[in-house]
Amino acid sequence: MRSLLIAIFIIAGSGYYAQACDLCGCSASSQYMGILPQFHKHFIGIQYQYTGFTADQPSLMDPAGHERAYSFNNTMQVWGRYHVSDRLQLFGFIPYHTNNGDDAGSAFKVKGIGDVSALLNAVIIKDRNDTDFTTWHQALLAGGGIKASTGKYTGITTLDEEGLPNVQAGTGSWDFIVNANYTVRHDGVGLNADAAYTITTAGKAGYKYGNRLNSGLMAFYWLRKNNFSLLPQAGIRYEYSLHDYDNYSRKWLNEGSGGTILFGTVGLQAYYKRYGAKVMYSIPVAQHYADNDVTVKPRLETSLFFLF
Repeated sequence: MRSLLIAIFIIAGSGYYAQACDLCGCSASSQYMGILPQFHKHFIGIQYQYTGFTADQPSLMDPAGHERAYSFNNTMQVWGRYHVSDRLQLFGFIPYHTNNGDDAGSAFKVKGIGDVSALLNAVIIKDRNDTDFTTWHQALLAGGGIKASTGKYTGITTLDEEGLPNVQAGTGSWDFIVNANYTVRHDGVGLNADAAYTITTAGKAGYKYGNRLNSGLMAFYWLRKNNFSLLPQAGIRYEYSLHDYDNYSRKWLNEGSGGTILFGTVGLQAYYKRYGAKVMYSIPVAQHYADNDVTVKPRLETSLFFLF
């Protein structure tokens, strides 16, 4: 393993609409690439992400009652890295979403190709040989990219007619991402800090999802023997989402959206020659979404990839 690639967070924020609950933009799904080997190589992989949430809010039709909803959100995506040069890394993501759940007894299911995204990162700091386990090593990536409006988005009017589709395949908007990622390591012990910020735009229907911050601090230990490596890791991740706008041009703020969440995360990555695998599990330890009417559940992520 020649190098240690520091990775980035891309916020793939999903929208949430409820005909009865009137909660929007509370989902906090994300893409996390993790720590990858061999700075100088391309790779392609398949990644699976799972998250879910429940909602419980006083009914708009019956003040004495409550409207309850739940959702299970699954994403399978092809992703990869193209090694442009010693100082440039290009990443791409093509997701496919399958989201289903129930809103006050009305079941829903949404599936389809999501919003494609791409990032170009500059390698600002890179060690010449970070396989040496006897000295300090550090690396820094920074850059940005774009999320295209390629996924199906039906708009608010259609959503209200259909009930609660929860998370659509796309957001209906073109969004922009900026990110930075720093890793420092001595011997086999390392620490990674990263942050990414998504700047959203209003879609065709005028709805605008809130800008999102995604950050984390992860400690890891690098174990290796011959061509086999293990990287157990643990840490925290913090996410912050601004309120959505029902109509951005008219500044109609959606009060039932936005919030914060803090995750405790553990994971394991394994590498053998050109092959890699990863599993990550995150548990919410503190959260405040949509005035506490929404509860985000634990997340699971797995991935397989091939370096060439």
